[in-house]
Amino acid sequence: MANASHAQPRSASATQTDTWSNAPQRFPPGRFAIIEPIGLAIHDWSRPQPGRPRMFDQNFLEWFSHIHPASLIVVYVPASVFFFWRGLAAGLSAGLSASLFAAGMFGWTLLEYLIHRFSFHYTPRGPIGMFYAYMIHGVHHAFPEDDRRWLVPPVISAAISTGIYFVLRWLFGGLCPPIFAGGLLGYLAYDLSHYAMHRGPSRFELFNVLRRRHMQHHYSTPERWYGVSTPLWDYVFRTTAPARRDPGTKSR
Repeated sequence: MANASHAQPRSASATQTDTWSNAPQRFPPGRFAIIEPIGLAIHDWSRPQPGRPRMFDQNFLEWFSHIHPASLIVVYVPASVFFFWRGLAAGLSAGLSASLFAAGMFGWTLLEYLIHRFSFHYTPRGPIGMFYAYMIHGVHHAFPEDDRRWLVPPVISAAISTGIYFVLRWLFGGLCPPIFAGGLLGYLAYDLSHYAMHRGPSRFELFNVLRRRHMQHHYSTPERWYGVSTPLWDYVFRTTAPARRDPGTKSR
């Protein structure tokens, strides 16, 4: 069970709206343990800071939280090729497969937005919620320059992808493989572009525009600019924000 010292929220104004951003003020950061001896060191994700702290007490779990971009390429490029081939082998034409593949890539951009906004920025209501919110995304906001955690661990993304595959198969039947293949490549492009944005600016201005919005999401307006690979859905769902620059934003 969660540590007793973190089970009670801090006192808050009766008019305060609970949000992802103010959760560390409602529930004091520290060590959270849902099932002993697995402990997670939670830091205040509403105040980005430099550093590369541990997440877990256990070395084995800590190792799984450190991701290299090559691991995603090794997993998702072959998987995308396999599912595209599977559609062709099932009798889908090359033209239809290519169209469904493109639809899958576009569909990923919406899914990316929804996952980031409603899952990664889930509003905790108690210690278990704090454990989840920090483990899945809060650590990245607390220490946005920790390059070991710029990517989602494949053990997590593969599990989510499996669930998405079965939903797509239920919805689209035999058309599912190339759609899923496109979604996998879209996910890979998203995660690698996210990694690149944190590494620094590019010579491509479009990339730098997206990067500035993402840095603003980290350092100034964490409840805005959820889209990473495209701002389209931020405009559709009105989660944009005026450009601003926080003194803590990295200028690399």
